[in-house]
Amino acid sequence: MNIQEIENYLDSKGCELHGCSAREIAKIEEFFNVKLPLYYREFLSSMGKEAGKFMRGSSVFYSEIFDLRDGSIRLLNDDNFKPLPVNAFVFWMHQGYQFAFFYWDEGDNPPVYYYLEGEHYEDFEKKENSFTDFLEKQLIMSGLR
Repeated sequence: MNIQEIENYLDSKGCELHGCSAREIAKIEEFFNVKLPLYYREFLSSMGKEAGKFMRGSSVFYSEIFDLRDGSIRLLNDDNFKPLPVNAFVFWMHQGYQFAFFYWDEGDNPPVYYYLEGEHYEDFEKKENSFTDFLEKQLIMSGLR
């Protein structure tokens, strides 16, 4: 699925979507000094502020995005795990004990990596082959599929 297909699917399930403005997306890029991947910018534009039941309870929307990197760094420090890579963009955190990120320089639809508190990883776990694959799994986790 691409972002438009996910948006259409959520619409069909009655989810009210609220996207970010171009100015808000630019503010994220300026704040983190990155050029965000195309599919993530499309996600923000389509549903970056709210998406009904989709990912409810997770920190993934605009109101929290500016704090996710710091939260993930604290979690890694608390677990005595390796530092978060400089080119990692944390876009999702759940209840403060797990987070997902992509490398902002790995293409338009980058793979997603994951960290769960207390797990004994050698490295960050590659969770999904693409950002849109991650969103599709979140449809299931949100009870929408």
